[in-house]
Amino acid sequence: MTIGLKELLEKAEKKLQGVHPVVAAKARQLITMAYKEGIPIIITQGLRTVEEQNELYAQGRTKPGKIVTNAKGGYSYHNFGLAFDFAVLNADGSVNWNVDEKWKRVGAIGKSLGLEWGGDWKKFKDYPHFQYTFGLSLTDLRAGKRPPTTQKEVQQMKDDVKGHWAEASIRKAMEKGVIKGYTDGTFKPDEPVTRAQLAVILDRLGLLK
Repeated sequence: MTIGLKELLEKAEKKLQGVHPVVAAKARQLITMAYKEGIPIIITQGLRTVEEQNELYAQGRTKPGKIVTNAKGGYSYHNFGLAFDFAVLNADGSVNWNVDEKWKRVGAIGKSLGLEWGGDWKKFKDYPHFQYTFGLSLTDLRAGKRPPTTQKEVQQMKDDVKGHWAEASIRKAMEKGVIKGYTDGTFKPDEPVTRAQLAVILDRLGLLK
């Protein structure tokens, strides 16, 4: 490959400015893991303002170009720093926009990191897109709710289950994958658990009477 891992990571930093630190860290992991498998990728988009989103939405509708998004401003996780886009590079450093096995492999790597991949979407497949929502819907985010931003806050959320009489059952269920995350009502083992989510977990495990 004509481009090294260090250079890819350095290029990514510019695009990851304003992206949530947990999401940015996952983007760096993705770059590193893909590179080790011989797939160099670049980050093409991180935080996108509401105004920028509306401009993008207008493309192919009220402005020239191809439709590239169905999301208006405030209706994309990019607008809240919880998403990023990537592209696969060819050996000469040019971008490979053909969705081939390398793209699908990067999608699989991203999912192994707990990221949601747009390539799995049914209605509008967005192959370059990854997002990490912390269990927050776009409605939550537009209402002003935000995920924890520091490791201390993340740890506090995880600590919500500590000392609970059902903690062992919860942990065991998470390890076995019974609880698969909290995105649109589904749980993932590596996501923090809030008290509200805990109630749902207990109910699903039949531990609420």
